[in-house]
Amino acid sequence: MAYRLKALTPIHIHSGDVLQPMEYMVQDEEVLIFDEMDVIRSIKENELLNDELLRSYAFSSKRSEYYKNLDYYINKGIIDDSIVDKYKVKAVNRSADLNGKQIYRTMRNIQGTYIPGSSIKGVIRTAILYDYVLKKDIDYIKEAVDFIERNRRSRFSIDDYIIYFTNTKKDNKKNIQGDPFKFLIVRDVNMAKNEVVIYDETIYNINRFITGNTIEAIKEGDYTESFKFEIIANEKNSQSLNKKVEYNLDLIKYLNTKEIMRVLYQFSNDIIEDEIEYFKQQNNKLFNSKEVVKKLEEIKDKNSIDSPVIRIGKGKGYKSNTLGLAIKKLDKDYYNREIKNIAKPYKYRERYEFPKTRNFVGSSVSPKLLGFTILEKVD
Repeated sequence: MAYRLKALTPIHIHSGDVLQPMEYMVQDEEVLIFDEMDVIRSIKENELLNDELLRSYAFSSKRSEYYKNLDYYINKGIIDDSIVDKYKVKAVNRSADLNGKQIYRTMRNIQGTYIPGSSIKGVIRTAILYDYVLKKDIDYIKEAVDFIERNRRSRFSIDDYIIYFTNTKKDNKKNIQGDPFKFLIVRDVNMAKNEVVIYDETIYNINRFITGNTIEAIKEGDYTESFKFEIIANEKNSQSLNKKVEYNLDLIKYLNTKEIMRVLYQFSNDIIEDEIEYFKQQNNKLFNSKEVVKKLEEIKDKNSIDSPVIRIGKGKGYKSNTLGLAIKKLDKDYYNREIKNIAKPYKYRERYEFPKTRNFVGSSVSPKLLGFTILEKVD
């Protein structure tokens, strides 16, 4: 069976690349993005040693007043205006102010934007471990936390305990050959339309707003090319492998399409319900939590076993990345009491449930959450 992912909200998976102001310009509510080498080649020969231009390249500070956008240098006659026709990407501009700002780019290859297979596989992995933990009890989690504490120098996670040490508690060395998820292969998938939007990211912290990065995001409504899950091991043929490498055989039972779809649906359903619970509790008059709740309820209605929602990329939050929600559902009091030791947050005020922050793009009047996609079957 072939599938595709469709973006239900903006998607940003940071590539590590950051656009400098000299590599883009704003024109008619669009952002034109250029190749750095094309910009350099367009500098007029008599301006190569221009002090203002050299300072712009030399500064390492993030303060926007040190930088000028490309159109500034064009208007001053430092860069030839023929560069305008050489843009590589045209993005919709939803930033309040791009003057001198760096733009954090989403993942892209020679064909355009894409979603890494590792991101998709990562969600599947977390969803499987989530379902596995929910079938245990809180004592299993306590055993895992105790094991991690006894081996703190190794910096193990609860995920590590489930995969590598459930059946081999006496061995405190992680054998990556025992990871059953190596039998699940998901390739990178390109986006079909390659439409991107530039947003200002904000961190909502209950009673205040923290300015985040300016990001390039895949536009909601775009979708990937079709792809398949490749599973190269199952419960039957993995028995022989268990004689050579000891690992958690129960996890192999999840490695079939039916189970993958089921756990993705359940994990997303619980994540969305937890997000709705969080935003319904917010009463900051400057933040339109009602609009967020409405959007989350629409996404929840779309989520199904045949077509599960998957949240990927930046801004999806601690509970989407970890087994934190599973611990909360097993024992909420234990979660609230011990999460500071499990997650080890830099700062944590215990009168709020961890995590107390959420990321969004757009304005606080019309905020958009990041990362929601839906897995659709392709005929």
